[in-house]
Amino acid sequence: QLPFQNNIIIKNPSDKNSWSGTTLPWMSIGYELELSPLHMLTFYNAIANNGEMLCPKLVTAVFDGDKMIESFPVKVISKQICSDKTIQLIKPLMTEVIERGTAKNIKSNKYSIAGKTGTCEVEYWKGYSNENKRYRASFAGFFPAENPKYSCIVVVNDFTDPSGNNHYGGSIAAPVFKEISDKVFA
Repeated sequence: QLPFQNNIIIKNPSDKNSWSGTTLPWMSIGYELELSPLHMLTFYNAIANNGEMLCPKLVTAVFDGDKMIESFPVKVISKQICSDKTIQLIKPLMTEVIERGTAKNIKSNKYSIAGKTGTCEVEYWKGYSNENKRYRASFAGFFPAENPKYSCIVVVNDFTDPSGNNHYGGSIAAPVFKEISDKVFA
């Protein structure tokens, strides 16, 4: 099992020192939060699992030939992160990201993918010039969308895009996800 510390920072409106008039709109697009990629993957994996949040792990068991040496049981973090109705509303939206949205470039004819792109400016408060802005691009998703077996997150961190046109999660991180998912699916 991977270590899974809960060091998430989500601002609370009752904390007057950290909350401002722009906090809520910035939080809605992912700024002013501190979440690790592992936390994000755990969240999207819970959506894939119809609301059941599991502790992330890389393998289920270790074998030597036919002999199992060690197994790693599933650890449930939360039986239900939200209502079934909410999950059933979210899943088609995540599929639409690939069908017609910001990651349509990774659509596959062999299997379906559900996911979400992410793009942010790194250290935006430092006011870099356009040529020196640094970005983080991500894609988190699961496949096959209708009966998920795998979830994955790809984060490309701290890069510059002098052209200003190719720093988005859909164009940078999603193709890496697709390359991984194609190989796993094969």
